[in-house]
Amino acid sequence: MSDLHTGYKPDTVAVITAGNDIDGALQKRLQRAGFRVQQLSPTELDQLRPGAIAINASACADDQGMPEALQVAKQLAGSPCQHVIHLSSYQVFAGGEQRRYDEDEVADPQARSGRQWLACERALGDLENLAILRFGWMVDSNQDALLGRVLRGFVAGEPLELDGLNNGNPVTVLDMARVTVAAAQQLASGASVSGIYHYGSSDSCTAIEFALEVVERAQSFHDEERFAQLSTLEDSDQRDRSVVLACGKLRDVFGIQQHSWRQGLTRQVELWLERLGAEKSV
Repeated sequence: MSDLHTGYKPDTVAVITAGNDIDGALQKRLQRAGFRVQQLSPTELDQLRPGAIAINASACADDQGMPEALQVAKQLAGSPCQHVIHLSSYQVFAGGEQRRYDEDEVADPQARSGRQWLACERALGDLENLAILRFGWMVDSNQDALLGRVLRGFVAGEPLELDGLNNGNPVTVLDMARVTVAAAQQLASGASVSGIYHYGSSDSCTAIEFALEVVERAQSFHDEERFAQLSTLEDSDQRDRSVVLACGKLRDVFGIQQHSWRQGLTRQVELWLERLGAEKSV
């Protein structure tokens, strides 16, 4: 990391880790911005440096990790941090409305995972120095996320059924890191911007639409003609749970612009194909 003095106060950011690709993306982006970075697992909160900015990514692990994430939120509520940035999710909304959900919308999750996300937010609710960033659906945080599943199916020639009903504005790990670190920079520069903020890509899609775009990029890396076996999930009981987040508040307060999920997708696909190729050769 550069020795150049950034003027950040504080200049230390503690990342409460998710245990997936989000951790590395946040660390690299924070270091590039000039922060000192302290990575802590959910069980290492006693090592949190007083006066630091805490970025809590613990809820971004998986459903099995949500009980631990709730405990992290409760501990952070009494921590000596100067600011807490809590990473949350669109899942706090039940969805199904053909409109964009803004920050004034009442959270009303119907699914268990959504209730867990909301419980973490509420555990931190009494903090005065809290910024909650709710993101659209993450497409590449781990190998079981949508991007990895699509490319594994593409490489193996296996069929994949995907949702063609629910719209959302997806977010890549790199874009999540960009937005989160930009918020941390402003907090460390003296901005007082507590509250809830939404971020998702500038264009929405369904899972099947995302997958078709990914496959098109993946085909460009193969000499032989290869096709994906994608089909729309048929479920007569499925109801519309679309959640497209409105992101105007984040732009107006932080000056953070939305990016398209298509931006940088070809490179992301290339990196995942390299990863899958390395796994296959082991």
